Amino acid sequence: MNFNLDQWYSEKIDEDSIFDYMGKIEDENVTEILMCIEQILKAKDESPKVFRKIFNILVELVQNLYHHGEVPSDFDVSYKKFGVLILRDEGTQYRICAGNFIKIDGLRLIRDRIDQINTLSSTETQSLYRIILGNEEFSEKGGGGLGMVDIARKSGNNMEYQFYDYNPNYLFLAIDVII
Repeated sequence: MNFNLDQWYSEKIDEDSIFDYMGKIEDENVTEILMCIEQILKAKDESPKVFRKIFNILVELVQNLYHHGEVPSDFDVSYKKFGVLILRDEGTQYRICAGNFIKIDGLRLIRDRIDQINTLSSTETQSLYRIILGNEEFSEKGGGGLGMVDIARKSGNNMEYQFYDYNPNYLFLAIDVII
């Protein structure tokens, strides 16, 4: 195993972190995570515009973790959906870090999709969003490819990502979104 998840996680968390979570991503956890972040942002008295942006992007990222996160058989947990979510207040911007395991055969599709979205202008991102929304074709996991486009559309920034080798069958995907 080349990737040490605990080390990566501890390096991501610092004094800028206002929320961090690593563990099971099931219905009850998703609700708790979103409620906790909502309370944190309200306590910070964040503007409604920034609050909506952060919260909407978080919902998309948590849905991605829920629908696409997998757990390698050699990862010692008793549940089937796992993810990492960190929200950082970096002064002039917020950074959301999300991570989950993916099968290695999904690498190219995800990398190409993020790279494609990252090359689009704001207008092109909006157009792609409308095209996908009107397409009404959905994958077996329920999405039509809309989540990543929506994240880029709402953040107005490129997604930063990194793949880490975990074992011969799995990678760990880490995505950072700046708001």
